[in-house]
Amino acid sequence: FQELEYSSMVSVFIGRWTVAAGISKTITFHCFRHTYATAQLTLGTDLYTVSKMLGHRSISKTQIYARIIDEKKREAANKISLK
Repeated sequence: FQELEYSSMVSVFIGRWTVAAGISKTITFHCFRHTYATAQLTLGTDLYTVSKMLGHRSISKTQIYARIIDEKKREAANKISLK
């Protein structure tokens, strides 16, 4: 997906990819980027690299995705009951 930028044609391709993958939910370009970023961070790619991959000028934009991962970690940890 190198240098993938938004266009109506990209939306058509994303639609085809999701159908081919058996995904019935409509996936938008923004949703595609969001999922990609959170997957990269979840799998351990560092914030700086993800920021550059997304083309963010400021790492603070990418930190939004890192907060989502942190929240998911807190949710998982809180599932353990210390009774």
